Amino acid sequence: MDGATAKRRLIWIRDRAFFAAAMLFPFWLAGQIARDSSWFTGLCFYIPSAFLVAAYLSFCLIFATGKQRHKALLAFIISLPPLVFVGFVENRFLQSSSPPASANALRLVHWNVGGRLGRPGVVQALVDHQADLYVFSEIGAEKRIQALTETLGQPYQSAVFGNLAVVGKGRVRPNGWILDRDGVRAQSVVWEYAGQSLTVLVVDLPSSVFVARAPILKEIMNIIEREQPDLVVGDFNAPRRSIALSNLPAGYQHAYDTVGTGAGYTWPTPVPMYSLDQCIFSPRITPIEYDLVWSLKSDHCRQVFDFSLP
Repeated sequence: MDGATAKRRLIWIRDRAFFAAAMLFPFWLAGQIARDSSWFTGLCFYIPSAFLVAAYLSFCLIFATGKQRHKALLAFIISLPPLVFVGFVENRFLQSSSPPASANALRLVHWNVGGRLGRPGVVQALVDHQADLYVFSEIGAEKRIQALTETLGQPYQSAVFGNLAVVGKGRVRPNGWILDRDGVRAQSVVWEYAGQSLTVLVVDLPSSVFVARAPILKEIMNIIEREQPDLVVGDFNAPRRSIALSNLPAGYQHAYDTVGTGAGYTWPTPVPMYSLDQCIFSPRITPIEYDLVWSLKSDHCRQVFDFSLP
């Protein structure tokens, strides 16, 4: 193959790749409008805005370098809507106010560890957070939770239920499964510490795109409305802007939407593009600060939520 033929082939591949990327735009737009109101629009909703921005701006640069100005302009124009969503809808890059000081602040850390709790440095990273309550998804071997609890020492206790676990100061008492079917899990846990008692709903939902999220999320919202937990946390495997997650029961709020700042994507590392892990709190909770901690030790970011109680 001579140089001219190879160049033509690369141009052909580049143009077809741009056409394929451009064809995703109307589906992405339909997903952003209808979100997960149906299974199909849910699939469109899961086309990551950040991926489209990166793809279109890359093509814009390639076309501009090749002096194909019309194609470069087209790539730039179609990059603008997903860019707006990344910058102003899906993420909060400007913090409205400084976190309030609190002498009785509590810290919750949630992490989908992907069965990697035994990796070097993972336990130390968790200890460094000095959290009062740890919630884990996909723990792998139960003995890893026991080892972490022993490392944390007194007064930590742990409770393991399936692939989920809670480790906290004071007393941790599971209330049993509220939901446990077809990969849909919700466990109620009572956490008693420093004279306070909180109910935590630990949620773990299926990751398969072939499972419609809307009915499951609506059921979770009904449980929250009925059970009135203080905290709801877990790997929802559904974006924060899902219809049900955008219409929380009265008084409930997302920790990220209230006191979070910066990129709100939690999966997959090292380049997160989806906000799948959620932390929701009741009116009883006063939010202080919410952070997402990026790590290569799992494919999910850690959620760190500081809060206080009356």
